[in-house]
Amino acid sequence: MPQLLLALAQVVVAVIMTVIAAYLGVVIFNRVTRDLDEWAEIRRGNPAMGLVLASIILGIAIVLRPALNVPAPGDMGVRLYPLYALATQAAGLVVGLVLALAGIVLAVALFDLLTGQIDELAELQKGNVAVAALMAAVVLAVSVLMSGAIQQVIAWFAAALR
Repeated sequence: MPQLLLALAQVVVAVIMTVIAAYLGVVIFNRVTRDLDEWAEIRRGNPAMGLVLASIILGIAIVLRPALNVPAPGDMGVRLYPLYALATQAAGLVVGLVLALAGIVLAVALFDLLTGQIDELAELQKGNVAVAALMAAVVLAVSVLMSGAIQQVIAWFAAALR
């Protein structure tokens, strides 16, 4: 029974952190792209903007996935494990979120620098789905590759909490 309660608590923490992460990802992207009002574009029904924002949310989830894997208790003892598991999961999600947001913002900025002949934000405002798909692919590719590195960071962090 305690393991079931722990699993349910971990689900609740994961859902709350995922919603917060998705919201923060969109808010930070909105702040980075000062000349573009993402919410207005979404309300207008701009599919290009929806595609980019969806890729950011999915990218964050991909990066945060390793944070949900809590190491076995080892020599910690069964009584302390639930507290350790929740603390490790919450800390891993916070660390992963910061790194995910930083990595995605950096990837979008580098992509913008490398494609100087295209004004991505103007193209997104026009609803250019081709540019949006390319940006989404960059975000998702970076997220998949970051996920492995984040897993190592979270494993180190979990070991430090022991």
